[in-house]
Amino acid sequence: MVETQIEIKGIEALNKKLQPETVKQPLADGIKKITLALDREVKMATPVDTGVLGASIVNQIAPESGRVFATRDYAQFVEYGTKKMEARHVTQGSTRRVFGLGMFGYTIQIISQKMGDFMKELGINIERKMD
Repeated sequence: MVETQIEIKGIEALNKKLQPETVKQPLADGIKKITLALDREVKMATPVDTGVLGASIVNQIAPESGRVFATRDYAQFVEYGTKKMEARHVTQGSTRRVFGLGMFGYTIQIISQKMGDFMKELGINIERKMD
């Protein structure tokens, strides 16, 4: 029989440093940053006829959560499409409509590509609080 034993030195000190008061503020700051980035990207990806739909996109930020949503009823039709109209968004720096994916779906793809950077920054901010 083979037996392996692993000892992690410093685990008690790490546990003391990873208390809620250490991670709470960096986490809240990270959630705020991601929520505001999502809000900005969704507004830029929203097709514009009158500007009402883009103006209806708002965010709510709490210490442990963030939310971006549209308050206009017809936003769901632009996002998901209908029998007679495809979902649509616009790409950054363009007014040309891209069909098949709504402004929120498109933005989730964009933000997902940036998530590694957000998480790295969050880790750095937590490390600063630990020192």
